[in-house]
Amino acid sequence: MPVASNPSAPAPTTVEADVAIIGAGPAGSALATYLAREGKKVVIFERETFPRFRIGESLLPLNMQLFRELGVEAEMEKRFIRKYAANFSDRWGARQSRYPFANAFNNKYPYCYEVERAELDQMLLDNAVKSGAHSYMSWTVREVLYEGTMAVGRKTAPAFSALPPSMAVGVRADANDGSGSVTVRCKVVADCSGRAAFIGSRQRLKRVTPIDSRTAFFSHFEGVARDPGERAGDIQIVAFPHGWFWMIPFKGDTTSVGMVVTDGYLKLRNRIAAGRPGERGRHDESNAAVAGHEEAINDAFLLKTIEDTAYVAGRMQGARQKFPARSIANFSYIMDRYAGDGYVMVGDAGAFLDPVFSSGVFLTMKSAQLVARDILRSFRENDFSAHQFADYEKRIRGAQKIFFKFIRGWYDPAFLDLFFYPKNIFGLKAAITTMLAADLYDPRNLRRLKLRMWLMFSFAAVHRLRLRLFRRGRSFVQQQTV
Repeated sequence: MPVASNPSAPAPTTVEADVAIIGAGPAGSALATYLAREGKKVVIFERETFPRFRIGESLLPLNMQLFRELGVEAEMEKRFIRKYAANFSDRWGARQSRYPFANAFNNKYPYCYEVERAELDQMLLDNAVKSGAHSYMSWTVREVLYEGTMAVGRKTAPAFSALPPSMAVGVRADANDGSGSVTVRCKVVADCSGRAAFIGSRQRLKRVTPIDSRTAFFSHFEGVARDPGERAGDIQIVAFPHGWFWMIPFKGDTTSVGMVVTDGYLKLRNRIAAGRPGERGRHDESNAAVAGHEEAINDAFLLKTIEDTAYVAGRMQGARQKFPARSIANFSYIMDRYAGDGYVMVGDAGAFLDPVFSSGVFLTMKSAQLVARDILRSFRENDFSAHQFADYEKRIRGAQKIFFKFIRGWYDPAFLDLFFYPKNIFGLKAAITTMLAADLYDPRNLRRLKLRMWLMFSFAAVHRLRLRLFRRGRSFVQQQTV
């Protein structure tokens, strides 16, 4: 595949296009491919230089449909390891529950892949360029242009100051090295900027979800133990009292290992890193591991928590860390609306969910598929107003609602116990598997899934009462108060 293009300086002052896309991640690259193949002139702006590191490395089976449509399934098979199931474990490995995707309501997609995102994202971008999209790499979008404003040099001034901005009509971007500036005039601006949420942040549309904020710490390791056969590609999700671990194996000998922890546990980071988690009062920061060296603190915090989580520690005996532990705050959010006249928000630019069920890349790419249809209809009807994206927003919000509900359940110790129930009573395990596979758009399966979701939350309420009566309110898996 060709490498994505980067226009040489000086850039033209104005470019005419059909669609301008902000961000070249999976949402932007997938959307660009869908549109370019239909003959649309697409321009993508990406402020970073590819390849670049990202988490979100475990994909879901319904992604396979999208990879086939985009024409990259054969490349996926060459580059990445198959993932046939998700395995949930308690911190000791005593309670485990494996969910093979072949047991979902729809068994047409029994596997997907575990991926290193730098490679996946570069592959998808190259595919978009091959399909006819034009990319500006290491260029930063400075503003979206709206009807009622006009570009003046490197600034923007009101054309009619009495009129508020309405219809988006383009973007203005600068090369990161200062070599040029370009204005793109277009019919649709697609915000695929990820958690930067370019349009939503500027229009103050972002609102925090009811899910408590949490923080992830992670790195890549060599030499982590794997299960034999087709189970080698399973994602391992390990619950412990202060959060959960992921273990995602890649092709070769590298495994992504990370933990998502509560705010309460995060406050103990320095003490745990220094080996004094029970210390009370002011910490004097005298230990070298916590003497202001962020990387050393993160490493010590992650490795000490691994050491205290027997199942993870057992699989990581002798493992070698490839780079210092990194951290990222997880503030789940959603936008009040996903579209306006002439613009639409796609993927994480519209909402970001807790990563426990690996929904990020799927929802991002599914958003691109759905919104591409609406954009193409807009061109056919020559109507680029917000109502054209109503169906897209409704369908994406419906899937997000299901994931949000299960995510809130995951952080409820009584509900979490149900993930470890060994029998498929009333089809509940099949329902969980269907959700884990991301089969959330087929109306036939959706009806069954919603019924069993209702049953699961009803059983969780009964289970919570049972725990309070017979176990002093302590859950089985996390040993937490319910």
